[in-house]
Amino acid sequence: MRLSSQLGKAAVGVVALSLLAGCAGESDAGGAAERTPERPTSWIDLPVKADARNVVHTDADDRPHAVRITVKSLVRGTEEDMRGDRVDEGLKGTVPHYLTFEVTNTSPRTIPDAFMVDSDLLLIGTDWEHGQKVHVSGGRPGGVDLPCANLPPETLAPGASYETCVAYALPEGVGVHYAGGYLDETGAVAVWPVDGGLETVSAGLAEPGDVIPVRHDADADGILELPATLVSVRRGSMADLKDPDLPFTAEERRGVPYYVSVTYTNTGTSDLYNDQSGRIRLLTQHGRQIPEKSHSFVNSEVPGCPSDWMFATVPTGESVTQCSIHVVTGQAEKPFAVGFDQAERVGLVVWRADVL
Repeated sequence: MRLSSQLGKAAVGVVALSLLAGCAGESDAGGAAERTPERPTSWIDLPVKADARNVVHTDADDRPHAVRITVKSLVRGTEEDMRGDRVDEGLKGTVPHYLTFEVTNTSPRTIPDAFMVDSDLLLIGTDWEHGQKVHVSGGRPGGVDLPCANLPPETLAPGASYETCVAYALPEGVGVHYAGGYLDETGAVAVWPVDGGLETVSAGLAEPGDVIPVRHDADADGILELPATLVSVRRGSMADLKDPDLPFTAEERRGVPYYVSVTYTNTGTSDLYNDQSGRIRLLTQHGRQIPEKSHSFVNSEVPGCPSDWMFATVPTGESVTQCSIHVVTGQAEKPFAVGFDQAERVGLVVWRADVL
């Protein structure tokens, strides 16, 4: 899943999760009193910044609606919540995270399909991936109701509110950076930090200049661990890119290009083809992963981002510095880190970005 370049609707895959165990409040065959078990002690309340933000929701007909989102809580469940005969195979080994929030319609007109409002919200994990949104129903083994089984109303009148909960599946062992994804009324991205958010995450990132092995598919030599170093992240200008025939969208041409330079060393037994930059992601403060705009076919040189390396291979034991172009769109959106999307491994190798 990813945010679109416009950070409007999130491209979210939704998986139905229906567990077969009984729910809380269920009576037994003998007419015993309803069960009201406490929630499992294994569930953990995560320290999310609970506050209200005024954001913009765009409906299916592209009409904007002013909405106030108030985050209430974030609870991490356990793998046990995900067990059942109807759990999608792709969710096995993941852990649900239950985000509860209130939606208030602050616009002068009714919002149709009010359930679509939560489609703008994402949960970003510490592996820099977006949690997979799941719909839950039924109960947890042991008779405890699962959160997030309630449904929003079909429409939301002006001034009306409802509280709802969305469940996101993250791999076991992965934490959470923040919730976000909505554009607020200023055009920036509304973010609710979790456990300090990016400030806490930044303290644990590799620094520019640190050498880290990255997994890369080198074809003849198979998967290699290439020593890699982030050299620099430079802010460029669209004026640099007027001559090269790069495939920019209209929105990207109003954005800001950044030039990311990374040095790799060939540890294989054969010459290494220079295609590592295709795995570079420029990570923004608000959870976007921006891939490169390939300029391997560009004949003219881009100031600050040379492409000569594209036309040669790297002998065994030698190094090459590659530069990739990443265009950031959206107001107040800035680079935060640089990630390398590793071959045959989930998650990114990440350096903190110092923009020059």
